Amino acid sequence: MEIKSLKESEKEHLLNVLIKTHWDLEKTSRLLKISLNRLKSKIKEYDISLPDPKGS
Repeated sequence: MEIKSLKESEKEHLLNVLIKTHWDLEKTSRLLKISLNRLKSKIKEYDISLPDPKGS
């Protein structure tokens, strides 16, 4: 059984919510009950970027 670190789990959860909200940051921050600034900070901290719509 693989056990993920808290940071890995948080990053994965954040990415899943971003995908479900189609990268609507305001909606994501409301769902996660964190400020928009905190959300942006987490996205930067985890080096998460919006996928390229062209798939390249």
